Formats: sequence, structure tokens, C-alpha cells
Amino acid sequence: MATRVEPCFKWNTPGRQPNGLQATADGLWVIDQIDPNEIYLLSFDDGRELRRIPTRALHSSGITIDPGGNIWIASTFTYELICFERESGKELVAYPTPPYDRSGGAHGTEWRDGKLWFSVPITGRIFTMDPSSGQILHSIPCHGDRAHGVAWDPHDAALWSVDTNRRVIYKLNPFTGEILGAVGCSGPEPHGMTIWQGDFWVCDAESRAVSTFPVPK
Repeated sequence: MATRVEPCFKWNTPGRQPNGLQATADGLWVIDQIDPNEIYLLSFDDGRELRRIPTRALHSSGITIDPGGNIWIASTFTYELICFERESGKELVAYPTPPYDRSGGAHGTEWRDGKLWFSVPITGRIFTMDPSSGQILHSIPCHGDRAHGVAWDPHDAALWSVDTNRRVIYKLNPFTGEILGAVGCSGPEPHGMTIWQGDFWVCDAESRAVSTFPVPK
């Protein structure tokens, strides 16, 4: 049974339905899932809009930044991972995501050691992709009913995966998918999720609320 915590509300996003988060030193990157599916860069302190980038994505559910500063988003209803150049917003590449029969698209997206990691709820798995070719290299079970955001643990090499329906974030062995721990969060549904300075940051697509709570050590 996961210990439940009460997240601390920070602010609401400017977009109508935030669905993916990625924390960087520049601020909190947010992908919105309602037209026009824009990327936002927001201030951690007050949610102030620092940048906005339009995309062709449809119902996006995940976002991450690679070491070159390029932005990758999970376009859930076009069944792709799309990469955009950060400064110009130009599309650089797009790859199809499993299961390739257009029955379900990717959600939470993360970068690690030159690879893209992303969850696909309908498959019940988290996949690892080679961003130079789109080849799937590895996958693990993501657990829960409706996997969404993913983020790397700041204390070790584990991967956290949030299940929206259960409001539980599972700590997983990235090689096997074994559950190493779990923490539950009360309040609005957690959709997008990222980690910054020892805290989970989560967003709820319906209320637009962004909240935080500590990552267990």
C-alpha cells in the first residue's frame, strides 16, 4: 500500500489542459493537449509564461528536452514522438510509437543516456527508443491502470511512473520494471509529472492545477 501525501498547490497553467511536464534550469516545460497543442515554458515561482511554441501535435501527453536543447513531445492521437528545434520551433523528426496499429499513443516522455523513454498506457509498458532511428530497444511494465508521466529519481537510477487513475507514482527498476516503492497523492488527478530539486511536480489536465510534494528518499 502506497503512503498518501497531500500535494501543495502552486498555480494554474495558462493552457486549457496541461498534460505533460519537464523541469529544466530554464523553467517548467508544459505541453497542452487541447488545440492548438502548444508548448509552454513557465516560471517555477508563479507559472508566468516565458515562452510559447505552437505544434502540429494532437492531444499531446508528454514532453522532454534532450541535451542539445531540442524538445520531444508525445503526440498521443497521431501516435508519434515529435522533435522540435527549441529556438525556431522547426520540426526535426517524428517517429511512430508502439503498438503501431493506432490503437493507443504515447504519454509520459523522458530522456536518459542518449535514449528516449515513454509510456504507452494501452500496452501497459514503458519503452526505450533510439532517437537517431526510432528503433525500440527495450521495454518494461509500467503498472497501474493508466500510466502517464515518467521521471528519473534524483537519488538513484530508478524511474518513477505515475498512474493517473490510482493517483499513485511507482518507483521502478528501469531494467526489469520491478516495483521498488510507491507514493500516492490526494487531490486532483496527476497527469504530467516531473522532478525538480527533490520534489515531484504534477499537473491535472482538468483543473489546470500544478502541485508539488517531496520525492521519498
